[in-house]
Amino acid sequence: MIVVKRRQKAIHIYNESGQRLPVQRDTIEGVLHKLIQAFHIPAFDINCIFVQDDALREMKIQYFDEDVYTDIISFTLDCSEEFLEGELYISPERIRENAHEYTVPVKQEFIRILIHGFLHLMGYEDSSEEERKTMRELEDRFLKEWDYA
Repeated sequence: MIVVKRRQKAIHIYNESGQRLPVQRDTIEGVLHKLIQAFHIPAFDINCIFVQDDALREMKIQYFDEDVYTDIISFTLDCSEEFLEGELYISPERIRENAHEYTVPVKQEFIRILIHGFLHLMGYEDSSEEERKTMRELEDRFLKEWDYA
């Protein structure tokens, strides 16, 4: 039996959106590493994939049966105390639009969305008002701790 995968520590960033990313790659990796440390994850393999707005909408239809635009979709492939594997599909276009709508800096909105997607990888849900409140509190806490708020 080979368990090499469970020892790895990898973050992969793919830009398939055709757009400039809202933040630098090292910022993305830095935020994910801070989250990994905060949740005491010893090994991980996370793919962060930037896609066009319409592609993410199609994924929302295909996997969640919801015809809506969204900023991020998270897929947890493996989550245990020893290892986290997942994929974050992100729309830079939607993040920019949301930042404008909420009158916050694009970088701040991007970091919030990255935290939000990571929380989903960790098993957090946002189906109910209480769950949304819990996630929002965690997002706000991390944004403030890391001086992004």
